[in-house]
Amino acid sequence: MSALIKFFMVLFGMALGIALVGAPYFSSLFSLENKGEVKINEQIIVVDIVRDADTRAKGLAGRAGLGVNEGMLFLFDEAARYPFWMKGVSFPIDIVWISGNEIVGVEERVPPEPGVSEHDLKNYVPPAPVDKVLELAAGRARLLRAKAGDVVKVRRLIAGGARLLSFDEISETVHEWGAQYRGGR
Repeated sequence: MSALIKFFMVLFGMALGIALVGAPYFSSLFSLENKGEVKINEQIIVVDIVRDADTRAKGLAGRAGLGVNEGMLFLFDEAARYPFWMKGVSFPIDIVWISGNEIVGVEERVPPEPGVSEHDLKNYVPPAPVDKVLELAAGRARLLRAKAGDVVKVRRLIAGGARLLSFDEISETVHEWGAQYRGGR
């Protein structure tokens, strides 16, 4: 059997092994794409990061709850006084209003409003323009000792510039390696 065929068999075996063993790992990486950490008063909250209008509109609607160290971070391109409501949210939450890297206000224990029509839902508005809004399980803001003026640090779990390769890109790279191997002989 030629060395080239052996090389491709080994390469194929390695790729298959990585695919089988790494599938759960890669799927968890894709779910981490919109995850981040928010640090307030030396405490870390793991958050779902929300940027687009459709996902912001849905927010926490339909979820059963949030863990003590979980939250949702809404990011906006420019600072404004964005109203928030409890449409479809079935549990109380805390809302932390953030401008830049500083808390400008906190709404504690915002209650759900089951059965209230959309146009009758209460709107919660920040005390100043914000570019970030953090939603937490009710009572968590108090445990964080979060108050206006506190510094907030936000980081993505996967850096914004990082990008996972698609299967086609991986296949193309393997093909290029094979061509280089054949050409180098």
